[in-house]
Amino acid sequence: MQTLTKKERLVRQARGQEVDRVPALGGWVGGVRNLAAIGGISVDQYLSDPLAGVIRANLALRVDGMISPVVPQRLEEIRTSYVLDGSFAGIEPEALLAEASHLPDNEKDILAGFDANAEEQRYRAYFEEAFHSWQGIEPVPNFWEIGGHFPLYTEYGYTAFWMACALYPEAVGKIYRVRSLRSRERAKILIRLYREYDLVPIMFCGEDLANNQGPMVSPDFLRQYYLPTVAMIIEPLVDSGVRLVHHCDGDVRQLIDDFIRIGFSGFQGFQYELGIDLYDLRQRRSRLGEELLFFTGLSVSRTLPFGSSRDVLDEVDYFIDATAGGQGMYLFTSNVSGVEVPPENLQLAYRYLREQAPGKVHQAGLRAWPGLAHPLRPGVQPVSFSSAYPAKSETADR
Repeated sequence: MQTLTKKERLVRQARGQEVDRVPALGGWVGGVRNLAAIGGISVDQYLSDPLAGVIRANLALRVDGMISPVVPQRLEEIRTSYVLDGSFAGIEPEALLAEASHLPDNEKDILAGFDANAEEQRYRAYFEEAFHSWQGIEPVPNFWEIGGHFPLYTEYGYTAFWMACALYPEAVGKIYRVRSLRSRERAKILIRLYREYDLVPIMFCGEDLANNQGPMVSPDFLRQYYLPTVAMIIEPLVDSGVRLVHHCDGDVRQLIDDFIRIGFSGFQGFQYELGIDLYDLRQRRSRLGEELLFFTGLSVSRTLPFGSSRDVLDEVDYFIDATAGGQGMYLFTSNVSGVEVPPENLQLAYRYLREQAPGKVHQAGLRAWPGLAHPLRPGVQPVSFSSAYPAKSETADR
């Protein structure tokens, strides 16, 4: 097959068509030193223009597309965002009840203050910046407001939010509905912009709903009060042919079928050590009968920070085999990689992927994620195998 452009590769993969190689995505590499090292520049050069440094690093990784990038601004910056419940001392669940009581009830009043022009200009500014500054890397939009408004804990803290879900579920549901009606209007704007800019027909979104123990709140609560509001937001995009990929922090297994039912047709962010099994997920189909898309996340909790070069190669091979030779697969990270990640591991993963012929399967049948001490399925044993890469490549064991 002839060599495809970045855009052609991304689009054809989304449509289930033949590609010359599995596409790669970038944008979630953390750490000023790591980005500078990957981009081949000094730390001072990076800090003089952080966004340019991020672009340079992703060009060096030779990614095809990029979501809205994380752009570290300070040398010692470790994380770009986090929520500490101690910051919300004194906030009670009644605060959410009070917010709901002040919100309008009918759709006309809810949308009365919605400034469609301002929202359109915000989205246009994002796309224009991407086309102007990203040096040919295709934007793969990720607008979190399109994937739902679950994390009210960022405004009220975890304790007040969780208690409100239990004590005042209708009030929490009302907050979700009001915010989601406005985001549905944003989705309608985005449909026009996808057509106008001829964008790659994928959107990455979906808020954190789970931790390592499972959903943060009852799945029954989510099905009654939250997921219908997400379905309302994304329905215009799904109907227009944009494929929605849901971010999947934590153990989301109880919610996967719900995500598919409301219109998502892809997933990202898997924490395989919790029992997330790509072989199992790939048996499902979207609401429209499509094979699912997978932003197969290189593990930022185990493989990338602590794995040897062999571990990195084995993980990429696991992704390829689990997707039957890379069907519907986009190489990405499971979350923002930390400052503790050796940049060589990222460079190796992206370089190795480019060398894999599409459709190539390294091991027939089921295989476990290589970071597991025990296989996901009875009778399936972790494997070792040879390839063009030696058992110890140029990346030192960590």
